[in-house]
Amino acid sequence: MINRTLSGNRCRIVRAVPALRGVLHRHTEGTIRYGMENLGRELVLVDWDTGEATMVFPQEIELVSAASASVPA
Repeated sequence: MINRTLSGNRCRIVRAVPALRGVLHRHTEGTIRYGMENLGRELVLVDWDTGEATMVFPQEIELVSAASASVPA
């Protein structure tokens, strides 16, 4: 099921993560498109400022534009 409660929030990656075109380095920022559940895991699709869009786990990102909101675990 798609979860759009965080859509449009800015976030940054908290550790280096492999991506299609190499590695997303720590502190790379992006905009959350949506969250979803797949095989019992929560995932978040992020449009990164580098031009790439990837799925990451919620614990791999932190919100930067909405300090009071939290990423679902």
